[in-house]
Amino acid sequence: MLNKTQEEIISKWKSKDTEHPLVSIKCLAYNHEKYIAQTLDGFLSQETDFPFEVIVNDDASTDKTADVIREYEKKFPLIVKPLYQAENLYSKRDESLDRAVDVHLKGKYVAICEGDDYWTIPNKLQTQADFLESHDDYFAIGHSVQIVDDNSVPMTPGHPIWRKWFTTYTSMQDRDYTLQDVEKGVMYGHTCTRMYRNILQDMPADLVKKCFSMKNTNGDVKMSLLCFCKGKVRCSSLVAAGHRKSVSNDSWTSKTFKKNMTRRDILSLQEQEAFANSFGVYPDFTEQQYLHMRRSFLYILQNKSWKDVSIFIGNFLTIKNKMKFFKRLLKLVK
Repeated sequence: MLNKTQEEIISKWKSKDTEHPLVSIKCLAYNHEKYIAQTLDGFLSQETDFPFEVIVNDDASTDKTADVIREYEKKFPLIVKPLYQAENLYSKRDESLDRAVDVHLKGKYVAICEGDDYWTIPNKLQTQADFLESHDDYFAIGHSVQIVDDNSVPMTPGHPIWRKWFTTYTSMQDRDYTLQDVEKGVMYGHTCTRMYRNILQDMPADLVKKCFSMKNTNGDVKMSLLCFCKGKVRCSSLVAAGHRKSVSNDSWTSKTFKKNMTRRDILSLQEQEAFANSFGVYPDFTEQQYLHMRRSFLYILQNKSWKDVSIFIGNFLTIKNKMKFFKRLLKLVK
């Protein structure tokens, strides 16, 4: 994927102020030996008139991911600035992973791409940074994405693991995204497409703590919601990244494939609502809660297991407007 030689990249970078990057690329990697070179090549292929840094974190991988990262660190020390964890921080479920990485992000803006995803065009960073630099009232920007499999082959809606939200994030529109989109479960592009102002540099400590204490909400959802709470958010139909989906690697998709996650989904919505309220933002997640309740009920019909019954009862006791939800669910069995 690299469109420049190592010497060309190093020569150009020596003239940049690498101590003060405009953009920090945040890359979380774990057992991504098969993919991480493609990810890093996508970063190094970026053509910019500003310096950027690559903060890539190896979360104590058990394969050779760290070895691959070390090769890039040796070749491009001004750009690739790795963190090597001695123990897996993600498994602690206490947000220590994000805290350990975010403190190293020096840039005015942060761009996200995990170690099994990759960028596909060389002007992605420049385009997004230019937009934020010229639009002070916008806090973040994303774009459309292509869903690919383990071998970087594009998926289509007919693929066995294709989900409804894949269609959403492969068809982002050229417009502002608002709280009404969030209420429908739509963020401003998939995680690997986003660039946002470096939020944590000036956020009060109590709000940082509240953000990290959301135990049932994925980190990418937290940061996306935070952007909506802080300012205007834009998205583009530009397809500039590949997002890998698989049930054979260590991805979130593989861990949750065909599992009943509705309990966590509903608790996450309640966490998001409370967090947004801290900023004077008041999303209404009623419809999303109903959809998760409906899925929870359908799991019972499909699996006929006591575990799914228990999850459904727990969900029902948790949600607000219980009778309204119950009446709607009754219509499913008529």
